[in-house]
Amino acid sequence: MSNLLGITDYLVIGGMLSVSAMVGLYFRFTGGRQKTTQEFLMAGRDMHIGPVAFSLMATYMSAISVLGMPAETYLYGTQFVTWMIGMPFGGLIAAYGFLPVFFDMDVSTAYEYLERRFGKTTRTVAAMFFTLQM
Repeated sequence: MSNLLGITDYLVIGGMLSVSAMVGLYFRFTGGRQKTTQEFLMAGRDMHIGPVAFSLMATYMSAISVLGMPAETYLYGTQFVTWMIGMPFGGLIAAYGFLPVFFDMDVSTAYEYLERRFGKTTRTVAAMFFTLQM
């Protein structure tokens, strides 16, 4: 079996890992600005829209979806792509329906909202159902 990666591939991978490690070490030894978990995870709820939008986009568009959707469309036709019609509507509903409620209640996940609204049992059941459907 032949080697599928060349020296350039290994250099790119090594460079990416090195840069990532250096960024981690820099923030480890400089302390960073975050002192609490809330500041680390939610940036103190004080970020501009640009970084938040790009973070959400990067989270939503995984490598699997970027590679998988064209393959799915090629193999099974364009029926799969019809979900794209509903995506903007879902985004608008989330942005104007759910997010203001989450922000006003100072929660960061749907599970936190369920716990505050309906109790810990509802949160646990919802988490179990989500785990089962995955």
